[in-house]
Amino acid sequence: MSQKYEISEIAHPRYPWLHRIRALWEFRPGVRPGDLGGYVQSEENLSQEDVCWIFDDAIACEGCLVDQQAIIADSVVVRGSAFVAGTVTVRDNAVIDDHAILMAGMVRGNAHVAGTAEIVASMDSGEAPLVEGHASVYGDVTGAVKVKDTAVILPGVTIDNPTKDVFVIQQDKVTVERNYYRLNGIPQNPKKQEPKRKRRSEVER
Repeated sequence: MSQKYEISEIAHPRYPWLHRIRALWEFRPGVRPGDLGGYVQSEENLSQEDVCWIFDDAIACEGCLVDQQAIIADSVVVRGSAFVAGTVTVRDNAVIDDHAILMAGMVRGNAHVAGTAEIVASMDSGEAPLVEGHASVYGDVTGAVKVKDTAVILPGVTIDNPTKDVFVIQQDKVTVERNYYRLNGIPQNPKKQEPKRKRRSEVER
C-alpha cells in the first residue's frame, strides 16, 4: 500500500528536530491531499496504514506510535514508548507518556496518562473511558469510567467497569451515572436490546 503522508520540511518552532506531516491522498474524511498535520520525529511515530492521523499542532515523538484509527489533535504530546491506537481520540493539552497504552475512549483537557497505564474498552459492555480535566492515570481503566478534575489512578490500580452505568471518579469520591431506563428499572423493548447473554448455570452445563 502506498504511503499516506510524508514528512515535510516545516520544522517545529521550538523543537526543530520535529517536522510537520503532509497528507498525500484522502485516506480519511477531513484530510485531503496536501493538508498539513501535526509534528513527528520520524515515520516510526505515525503508521502509514489505516486512518490514524495527527491534527493541528499535536506532537508524536521519541519512541511512541500512533496507529489504527487513533487521532491526536490540538496541542497534545505523545512521547516515550506510548502506544496510541484503536479508536481513541486525544485532544486539547493532554500528555501521553512512558509506556502507556490507549486503545479506546477519549483523553482531553490537561489530562496526563503515563507509566504503564492502559485505557481500553470493556469487552462486556463495549463502553470506553473518558479521562479529562487535570486527571492523571498511571493504572488501568476499562469500560464506562470518567476520570476527571484532579483525580489520580495510581500505578497498580485497576478500574474495570463491565456495566453500562458510568463510574465517575473525582478527587476523593466515586459516583455513578445511570441513564433514565437503568435508573428507574424500566424494561426496554426486546427488539432494541442487545443479544441475551447466557446465564451462568447454562454455561456450566
